[in-house]
Formats: sequence, C-alpha cells, structure tokens
Amino acid sequence: MVENDPFRHFQRIVCCAAQRRSWVPVGVLESWYFDPRGCSMRRRDFIALMGGGVAAWPLAARAAGPGPRIGVLDINSREYSERDFTAFRDGLQKLGYVEGKTADIDYRYANGDAGALPALAWELVELKPSVILAVAVSPARAVKQVSGSQPIVCPGFSDAFVPDLAASFAHPGGSVTGIASDVEGMIGKLTELTLDALPGATKIGFLANPAGGSMARFEQQVKSTAHAHGVEVRIVQVEKLDDFDGAFNQFDEGKVQTVIVPANGLLQAGQQRIIALSTKKHLPLVFSSRQGVAAGGFASYGVDVAENYRRTAVYIDKILKGAAPGDLPIEFPTKLELVINLKTAKALSIAVPSALPGRADEVIE
Repeated sequence: MVENDPFRHFQRIVCCAAQRRSWVPVGVLESWYFDPRGCSMRRRDFIALMGGGVAAWPLAARAAGPGPRIGVLDINSREYSERDFTAFRDGLQKLGYVEGKTADIDYRYANGDAGALPALAWELVELKPSVILAVAVSPARAVKQVSGSQPIVCPGFSDAFVPDLAASFAHPGGSVTGIASDVEGMIGKLTELTLDALPGATKIGFLANPAGGSMARFEQQVKSTAHAHGVEVRIVQVEKLDDFDGAFNQFDEGKVQTVIVPANGLLQAGQQRIIALSTKKHLPLVFSSRQGVAAGGFASYGVDVAENYRRTAVYIDKILKGAAPGDLPIEFPTKLELVINLKTAKALSIAVPSALPGRADEVIE
C-alpha cells in the first residue's frame, strides 16, 4: 500500500464514518481498509458501493457551503444538548452566521462515551473546520491531541486544566479559549442549598465518575462544605452505565437522604436511569445543571449552560475574523440558576421549606 495514496486517505475517512453510523457491516469495512493484498479489487468494490449510496451520506460528509465551517464535539447526546445548541445557534445568528446558509456546522456526539472522543475529534479535524466548539474539557483535550493548532472554543472550561489546555484564564496563549464551567464558591453553594432544601439531613450521597477531569475538585468541595455543617458524605463511583444500579444500592444501604449529581458526560448519558433509580429508592437528586431537574430530578444549582453556549458565539466570530484563541481571555459565567421541581418533591413526599421556591429562578410545578 502506498503510504500517501489519496484514495486510501479518503477511504479511511468514509469507512470510519460509515462504521460509526452503521451504514455497512464492520467486517466489510475492515476488509476494505485492512486487506493486505492491495487496493485494486477492493477499490472497485468501494467505488461501486459509494456510487450507489452517496445520496444517503449525511450533509456533514459533503462539501461545505460558501460560509465558514464550524465543528462541534460533544461528550453528550444530541437530545441532551439540544437546548444548549439552540442557544449557540441563536448567538451565531445574531452575528450573521445562519446554519446551512452562511455557515456549515458539523456535529459529533460521544453519547457519554469518553473513549469515543479521539476518533470523533479526528473526524472533525479531517473536515478542516475554521474553529471547533468542544463543549467541555475532555472533548477539548481530544481535539488538541489530534491537532495542536486547531482553534478551539470551550463553553465549559475548568481551571483544573490550566496549564494543560491554556496557560491562564487571562492569557490562554495557545489554541484553546472559552468560558469557565463554574465560579468560585458555586459547588459549596450547591451543597448548602441541598442542605437547606432537606433540613435535618445528616448524610448525603455523591455520585462520582473518577474519569471526569474536574471530578476530584467537585468531590472535595462538596465534602468540605458538608463536613463544615456536620454532615457526612457517602461517595460512590461509577465508570460505566451498568454501574448505576449497584451505586444506588450502596446509597440505599448507606442510608443517605439525598444524592448530588455533578455535570459529567457519563452521568448525563445515564440521566434517565439515575432518575428512575432515585425514584425507586425514594432519594431526591440535586444536579449541577438544569437538564437533570427538567428530566425529573428534585433540584439543581449551577451555571446557566445555555447562556455560556450563547456567549461562545462571540468567540467563534472573533476567531473567524482573524483573532487567535490564545489572545482571547477565558471568561467566567455571568448567570447562575436555581431550579426546583415541586412535582418531584410531591412525588417523593419532600416538605420543601416555604422560602426556597421564592429563591428559585425557575420552579417546575
């Protein structure tokens, strides 16, 4: 096989994409790309299949339109992130970038599987976008590992990754910039609100994915705040979706009175299962993002993520106009929100303190 054969290069891109989208059997793809006998026969098979199926290719695999190309790499699923991307597209539109008309946007979703990020990052970089929106630090790292020069904007940046992704918030100095995922004191405030909502609680649970980049910091701040109020924290770790049932059995055995669920790709991918188990165990859940409450959790406190996404459009615009990511300071969130689901509270027989709904930015009834 010729090392720089352009056909092989193109074939690899299509095979990877086809395998990911289940267009053809994996075995067929492997025979196309890895056949040691050479390309001639396989090349004909490949061209015949592609010629008959090109109409079914996703728009992202076709040639870009007249506007700039923007890549999006998400650790979550399309459904989970749709509200945030609606805000992102709204921000772009106000700056003159309309998806499908004056800009092309290519999306890749890992569906909570961090192991899928490197291949998805490679796919996006191969499309040669002008800039990539990496929704959190793990997608940002995946893109940077593929291409150290690719401009990246991250709406969920964590200081746990300074200087891994940026030299500092004020002077990133590299290929990554964006908006922070939290503000100082936010995690402690979330823990305090959890205790305010459940007065008399003496033991709370914390669901942790040890692979999460910011998990250790989140865990430590929950523990220190809870201990300062004389409350014990039971930490249970999960590393895959199949771990959730066992985790909630441990919470049940440990007699915790509520469980805090931090923002994390795996936990967001398993959100519906987490909520179902909490209902079965009669355990109220407190999330760090609104989506968990909208899906049936008890409460959330954290950054208005949709607002962060909307603001990243300004970064995208500046980079498209020639600014270097390293010259754009990483900003902090401007809006935090407390959301309470009174319907869930009623179903779990939680006596919500009368003052709490009045402090909420949104109450689901």
